[in-house]
Amino acid sequence: MTGAISSDILVRARSALLDVLEALDEQRDAVIVVGAQAVYLRTGSLKVALAETTKDSDVTIDPRELHDDPLLEAAMRRAGFLPTDQPGAWVRPDGIPIDLMIPERLAGKGRRSAEIPPHDKHATRRAVGLEAALVDNSEMFIRSLDPQDSRSSTAKVAGNAALLVAKLHKIGERVDDPERLQDKDAHDLYRILQATETADLAHATARLLADDLSRKVTEVALSYLKDYFASGPDAIGSAMAGRAEQGVGDPDTVSVSTALLAQDLIDALSRGDAQKA
Repeated sequence: MTGAISSDILVRARSALLDVLEALDEQRDAVIVVGAQAVYLRTGSLKVALAETTKDSDVTIDPRELHDDPLLEAAMRRAGFLPTDQPGAWVRPDGIPIDLMIPERLAGKGRRSAEIPPHDKHATRRAVGLEAALVDNSEMFIRSLDPQDSRSSTAKVAGNAALLVAKLHKIGERVDDPERLQDKDAHDLYRILQATETADLAHATARLLADDLSRKVTEVALSYLKDYFASGPDAIGSAMAGRAEQGVGDPDTVSVSTALLAQDLIDALSRGDAQKA
């Protein structure tokens, strides 16, 4: 039953993502898919014990590519999405949430909301770590997961290095608040490490380190990778990744693999393998 519920949620979340991409089609150059759905799109061929599941559709907006018209809030409302009391948090009438986010470096003044006039400041929220998605992304074909829904779209999707950076920030910023940590986030990071050749991931990460927009967040992310994953299978991040497979897979093997792959990436960057890729 749990698997069926998870599958249904993912189908509905993908439907909501396609709704968002349709709603913001005139702003498509500024729209980049991030979050768990981006992870699944990038690692879909990977076989792991934990089923793909997410109720969220996360999108980052590149304000440098954003047009004044249509306004984000107007486009979202026309598509039937409802604003919540949190900046950037929208919800479809059936309860599926959508987050519209602006990378912190480009979000202007403010604490939670982003200032990107003439768009309403409540339409988006600021988020650290998504700067990498503006540097590392490419177009992908995105299709509905519902056999009764023939829709599809081509949209920018964050690359694996950018997704790694974003996930590491999400985990690293919550380490001191364990109740906000979710094992699945660490398992998503494990998916990325497993699905991507280390040399390729190092090459993409080196590009992020070379770009002024993404350099700082990538450096911080790599410090999180070293401390919370590469330091061993008992490190908080590696342990989380393994724990996510409790009852469905092999937690110990996942924790060990996560730690080893994290260290492999750090070693590859240290050796300069990225320049050889």
